[in-house]
Amino acid sequence: MSSQVVQSVPAGSSAVANGSTLYNGGGRASTGFVALCTGSAGITAGAAELQVSNDQVTWISVPIAVTASTVTMATALGQYQYVRAAITTAVTGGTVGITVQNV
Repeated sequence: MSSQVVQSVPAGSSAVANGSTLYNGGGRASTGFVALCTGSAGITAGAAELQVSNDQVTWISVPIAVTASTVTMATALGQYQYVRAAITTAVTGGTVGITVQNV
């Protein structure tokens, strides 16, 4: 399976929400996932996660740093069927966008 990139959390987001889910074709094609969080200027608080699952019910979470004027990365290793990003604490003072990609 070739690499797929999904804009899970659209740029300009700040509210608590789950992002769009990337289906990984049965969880056997790739062995990990990467999330890139792009923060705007002025961010003073907020939290996000890279989340992976095999059933879209039970999610395993990896924290993603949310910082002003920076791109941060989180990775999750393993063969999972689904991946998404989520804003878990509202972003204040700015906004974020988060992409997820299987690798």
